[in-house]
Amino acid sequence: MSPPSLKDLPGESSLNLESSLPYIGQVAPRDAKFCPLAAVSKWPYRFLHQSDAETISKRFFAAGRFRDRGWTLYYIHTSLPSESKPLILVPADEVQVLFNEIREQLGLIVHWPRQDIAPGFLLTFSEADLPRPQYLGRLDLHHSLDEMEAKIPPHKNSQDEAPRVDDRSLAAFKKKMEDAVQATKQKSKNQKDKKKKNRIGMKQGWCEQMKRAQCYLGLRPRADPDMPNPVQDLNIPMRELEREIKRYNLAQCCDLPHLKVAEAAPFPFQSNVVFICVDVEAYEKPPRPITEIGISTLDTSDLVNIAPGERGIDWMKKIRSRHFRIREHGHLHNSEHVQGCADRFEPDFGVSEWISIQEAPQVIASCFRPPYSRRSKDISGKSQTDDSESKDLQRQLVLVGHDIQNDVEYLRKLGYDVANLSNVIEAVDTADLYRAWKHEQNPTNLGAILLELELVGWNLHNAGNDAAYTLQALLGIAISARLASSNTNSLLQIQSIHRAKLIEREAHDRAQEEAAEWVMADQEGGDGGPPQPLVPIGWPSEKPARDAITKDSPSLKETKMEKGVSVMQSAKERADAARKEEAKREAKTKEEEAAKKEIVSEPWVEEKAETAEGDGDQSKGVVVFEQGITDRLALLNGGGAAVGGGVKLPPTNGRA
Repeated sequence: MSPPSLKDLPGESSLNLESSLPYIGQVAPRDAKFCPLAAVSKWPYRFLHQSDAETISKRFFAAGRFRDRGWTLYYIHTSLPSESKPLILVPADEVQVLFNEIREQLGLIVHWPRQDIAPGFLLTFSEADLPRPQYLGRLDLHHSLDEMEAKIPPHKNSQDEAPRVDDRSLAAFKKKMEDAVQATKQKSKNQKDKKKKNRIGMKQGWCEQMKRAQCYLGLRPRADPDMPNPVQDLNIPMRELEREIKRYNLAQCCDLPHLKVAEAAPFPFQSNVVFICVDVEAYEKPPRPITEIGISTLDTSDLVNIAPGERGIDWMKKIRSRHFRIREHGHLHNSEHVQGCADRFEPDFGVSEWISIQEAPQVIASCFRPPYSRRSKDISGKSQTDDSESKDLQRQLVLVGHDIQNDVEYLRKLGYDVANLSNVIEAVDTADLYRAWKHEQNPTNLGAILLELELVGWNLHNAGNDAAYTLQALLGIAISARLASSNTNSLLQIQSIHRAKLIEREAHDRAQEEAAEWVMADQEGGDGGPPQPLVPIGWPSEKPARDAITKDSPSLKETKMEKGVSVMQSAKERADAARKEEAKREAKTKEEEAAKKEIVSEPWVEEKAETAEGDGDQSKGVVVFEQGITDRLALLNGGGAAVGGGVKLPPTNGRA
């Protein structure tokens, strides 16, 4: 469907721009065509490619150019409950003039947005007995849009806006207004749907990555898309149909049998791959030189006939790890953002190796070639690849990492590009696998993943350790997710219901807590006290107490307590002695006098009050009450603070 041109739309003629301008409120002709002003202002950004949009924006839209070119404004009341303001329109002829200038000056062919994509962009008002746009004025350099909108007369039905129309015509008019208003929105429904589709696609990619990893590890079979559906085969006897359906479901990776971690992998290891995990550590300050490289390897041929064990603990023993330190940068140690531990490569994984920055590309390349970091003493037995034999084999490799893209970029910085290897079939990211397993949107750090898997990770942020632990996380996540796959749907439903209840409870608690805080903070009476001085930048943000203890105070009994300030300490802190100050206020009502007598009878926490001399701290001297303080006192005093005329507190010599 080609984009419509202005002449293709209903109506024989448009506004004559050369005629004299009408008066404010004058109704437009029935054959005139209009566009929402806000939709036109967003047109290049919503309907053009980014490069064309930027070019057109610089010449015709940005820096006030769109307004300064001048527009004839019309308005129409939409009759929509959700829209109280009139819709501002411009003649379609003026928009066509803009399109012509773009074509002439920039050589770009632009079209009107298609009606099926943006039905509210180009509007006609040829229907009888329905509202039509009314003239407002000219928008230009000297008149802002707000000034123009302020000139719109109050809305009322007139002869031109006859209220007596049939329901079908009125519904069509409201639909047209809804489309027009939607065209002015920054984000259309199509954009929201597109973003939702992208989110679903991203999550689907994580889940598919998980399934492929399980296939590489023999935990899931490869699907057979060519196997016919037995349900569609009417020649299969009913007594055999159930068995054939089970075979078909298994061929489609559905209804998988429960994984037994005490037995060897139930399916073949797809492609017989070698997992190679890379982790790179760099110095925290620019130019961020690389200090460590960790490379761990897991050959699936070493896992044949070996049971994975709980969380894959027995397979983890087959991981081979190496830790390289760059000799030129050996003196650099991270300490600001993370605590570096380049010298603490775990002995269970191996021994650190020093290399120069020039040697790094060749050393890294050797780890991606046979024997894949296998030490010579390990090359024995039929299940392992001999060094002489491995030179002739081109094994398929799977790159592994946690947020792998960063490590790939660091390797390129060293002069080694993994993407150039033809036998690296894909990259698996444990951050994505964890999100697929837990159905979480945000990424999780490696330490938290190990904790979830009940694995101990010593000296993280050592490149060698991190590479080994990342491969352990790969095994743990793949096996744990496979164990949970049999009851995935019910588990997800339980998790979703539980998460919804937690969110509802937290929202309710927050609302109650906030309401209670406002009740305590906004007490009746009082005048706000004297003006508070400005606090210099860098000082504590707490508001200083208005009535502070001074060096000349005759005793702690005469200390004043700040009006409206009280601190209720936690249960652990209530047992400790707390500072306090004593407020002197004159009781103004009998109810406050009665409350004062009740306070005296209550048990008090042992209290202390300290005076800061010469440090300018006026916030010291706070009273702390025991949890047994009455609700009535909390209501009167906002949690213990003096209000109105105030409540005089009992003396604090030891215990009251």
